[in-house]
Amino acid sequence: MYLGRVRAKGFKSLLNMDIPLQHGVTVVVGENNAGKSNFIDALRLLTDPLDGRRNRWWEADDVHPWADGVAELTAVYGGLEPAEAGSHLHALVSEADEPDLPGGHRARYTVSFARPDADARPQRPVWSAGRLLDDPEPEARRTIRHVYLPPMRNAQQELASSSGNRLRLILAAELGGEEAIRAFEKEQAEHFRSLERHDKVAAARKRINDPLGLLTAGAHPQHMRLSFADPTLVSIARALRTRMSDEGLDVEDIARSGLGYANLLYVATVLAELEAARGADLTLFLVEEPEAHLHPQLQNLLLDHLKNQALQSQQSRPETEDMPLGRIQVVITTHSPVLAAATTVKDLVVLKRRRTLAPGFAASAARVTPAGPMAPDGEEQEGGQTPPSGFAFTTAAVPVAALPFAKHEPAKLDRYLDITKSAMLFGTRVILVEGLAEALLIPAFAELVLEALPDEAARRRAKAVFRGSCIVAVDGVDFKPYMRALLADVGGVRIADQVVLITDQDPRKAKGGPDTGEQPQAADECPTGNTGDVPPVPGDGAPDSDDDPQPEVGFNRASYLRRHLVQWQVPEGAFHIAESKPTLEPELMRAENCAVLAEVFFNLRPRSAHHWEPVEKAASDEARAAAFGNLFTSSVVKLPKGDYAYRLAERLSDKPDGFVVPEHLATAIRWIAGVEGHTA
Repeated sequence: MYLGRVRAKGFKSLLNMDIPLQHGVTVVVGENNAGKSNFIDALRLLTDPLDGRRNRWWEADDVHPWADGVAELTAVYGGLEPAEAGSHLHALVSEADEPDLPGGHRARYTVSFARPDADARPQRPVWSAGRLLDDPEPEARRTIRHVYLPPMRNAQQELASSSGNRLRLILAAELGGEEAIRAFEKEQAEHFRSLERHDKVAAARKRINDPLGLLTAGAHPQHMRLSFADPTLVSIARALRTRMSDEGLDVEDIARSGLGYANLLYVATVLAELEAARGADLTLFLVEEPEAHLHPQLQNLLLDHLKNQALQSQQSRPETEDMPLGRIQVVITTHSPVLAAATTVKDLVVLKRRRTLAPGFAASAARVTPAGPMAPDGEEQEGGQTPPSGFAFTTAAVPVAALPFAKHEPAKLDRYLDITKSAMLFGTRVILVEGLAEALLIPAFAELVLEALPDEAARRRAKAVFRGSCIVAVDGVDFKPYMRALLADVGGVRIADQVVLITDQDPRKAKGGPDTGEQPQAADECPTGNTGDVPPVPGDGAPDSDDDPQPEVGFNRASYLRRHLVQWQVPEGAFHIAESKPTLEPELMRAENCAVLAEVFFNLRPRSAHHWEPVEKAASDEARAAAFGNLFTSSVVKLPKGDYAYRLAERLSDKPDGFVVPEHLATAIRWIAGVEGHTA
């Protein structure tokens, strides 16, 4: 049994959402205010806490202003085994009702909450099971529990507190049934009685009894004893304190440990509680921002451990047939590109914050931007409330596994999305470049291009917008998996609002053909006939299939990618392709830039004047650009692109000296910064 889908209508920013979840671990990523915490709140309201102590209740503000006064949450569970199906009999639905879940029985629970009138007492939420209008057996639903791990928790304080509730649960699970707990309490009571008979305790008792006897002798003589309270599991747990240190050293008070390791200790107590919790059919482990205070390696270890816990719970069997299966499912929300990179593509869900038109509001009255509609006056209002313009910010979801990937693209992205590349999942604007040289130079070029804007306010805003864009070096020319992930839609929602792609023309001479063609870096970059890709357009030189090792002369990557974007029905305003002809380096060489480029060259190769000579003596601008480009491709010179790029970027940040950014790059920078059409 596992939670397969969560639907929300009118709940906070989740105005109308349907989010699929994975059996083991689902990692939910997205920018701030995208609705990740609201999604976790929905899961907390759909299930009972494992320890029975609920601290999240329905509130009037949970109902969105546009929801006609009612918010509704639905949990659809899949993979129920026969015994579980019997327990949740009233909640069962057919495959036709929930076709998106794989085989096995399905159960569905829905809860709705009506916003109370002003000064009125809130009504209880109303539950329904399956196709029924009520939930006749709520105890079955309550065998599905959750454990919530809040963000930015003070682990040191919580572990050092005297509540002892978490340790009590772990001790109770370790001991077993009530009879074993009573035997344990009786055993500890005997230990306390023996301590009461200690000589020093008896002496202390006498020190108090002597004056007490004198004080009460003239009335009613009194006598006292020193004894421990009858121990219970709760009092024993409260008396315990967690202490920790590096292995091999004496343990110390938890307050002396670093915040990161204290957090891991706290998570370990939760995991111990989960592992011991076999009284539930399914326990959801809801974790918000587990990366707090953890360095990258510890984040990876934590995620790996959570995956293993979920997997082991799915494979384990109960000791007896009448016991619950004790499944564990993990849902994580995070801002960490480390965790996003360590997660397989199919386990990722991206939440987006988008402007949404109010019901009945005239769309023609609004100005539309690539990020969504905006109020006519440009005002934005947060918190999910309706601004005067008739817009609100709501949450949209893109389950990455639901994107229409070609056959091998998910496996590619699992390898491609490292810590730097996975950052593209957290924003709305992305710049894709081929390699390190472009990634180093584009920020420096943007500073020059945007600094030239005449209006100071527009200049500051454009620079802020650009800096909020994510630059991703794909380390090659295999752009299509990235473009599809960012711009192909699921239910009309895309991960990115705007994507710039900067690539080279890279002409290469095919055998027997003119020097106008280009062969893709990887064979499977080209479209296949069975993945929904567009067929080649006659005459444009596009290769016929992934298996064609020698595409015909005339293949053009920019045209090839643009055709796919059109086939995916990506709006023109969502992407911009900038093509260097033939490559980036020759595009940089123009008369205004020659002195700066020469200075950087001699800074890198001070004894290579003879290699620069062809550039200096070139008879035309085209010849000079070609000679400069040859410095990077010649097997003799082997000028490293990355080293040259970072030195040029450093030089431009110190002394721009009138350096002119190639116009195709300047246009791309202005486009992503939202000042398209503006020039110096």
